[in-house]
Amino acid sequence: MAAVQEKEGLRCQWQALFTKAQQADSWGQIHEAQEGYLAVASQIAAKQALPNITSKEKDLMHRLSLCLSARAEALKTFQETVSSADMKNLDPVFQTLFTGSEPEIFPIDPIKYQHAAPVIPSSEGEILCGEVEELTDWQQHQAVLRNVTGTVVSLRIEKIGLKDAQDYIDPFMTVLVADARTNLLDTHDIPLAKERRATHVIFEHQVYLNISMEDMRKQGAALFFEFKHYKPKKKKISTRCWAFMELDELKCDEEIVLEIYHKPTDLKKKKINLHSEKPLYLHMTATFVHS
Repeated sequence: MAAVQEKEGLRCQWQALFTKAQQADSWGQIHEAQEGYLAVASQIAAKQALPNITSKEKDLMHRLSLCLSARAEALKTFQETVSSADMKNLDPVFQTLFTGSEPEIFPIDPIKYQHAAPVIPSSEGEILCGEVEELTDWQQHQAVLRNVTGTVVSLRIEKIGLKDAQDYIDPFMTVLVADARTNLLDTHDIPLAKERRATHVIFEHQVYLNISMEDMRKQGAALFFEFKHYKPKKKKISTRCWAFMELDELKCDEEIVLEIYHKPTDLKKKKINLHSEKPLYLHMTATFVHS
């Protein structure tokens, strides 16, 4: 219920800001319209990583942010790539976002906004400039969409269940994509865990795969997840356990629960010994976005 209320609050907030910017645009108040569009775009970008955002909602947020950015740029350069009339057509999207009744067809042709420069997200609606040490979820999302053709897979690693969860120092996960010949097609280290509880290490981190779903299927790939931690006595990072998932287990917008296995990681999936103690598993959620 809290998640639904949060999304409804965001929808109302963004709709009000968008309406104000769109009115300024229609009245010829260029500076006010430009600032207003960028403010909404940055707020939408900041909420990309919310755990309850579905694939369709994430896709709409991506399109909305790019359209707003494109219109702000058009006001600055006086090139009508995206017009004020186009902005008016976004009203139904803002009105129905997060309600389950969003338009099936986005009202603006992607050609008009596909080259728009995405804003850097800010929860305050401010436009941030300069270097950013760690890429935000939105920036990762934009980078992958520019480089991957096809269905982009995003995995939100929620938590892993371990009976000695509080004993691990600087725990993190490594995500691997390997083909049938055990060749690595993609790999990611996600940030350190946010919290350690009695029987769970909490991550709540998002990772975007740099290979499309179509290419993974073509190469017979599988996904592997290694739980790692730091051993101060040996002064090294060690893999404690691992999990894997076949592509047909990759369900969009559904919780994925995986068994955990004893190390070492076997990309051939032959030497598999359970590490899991029920009900302790690896939990994650996948979303898909089409580039």
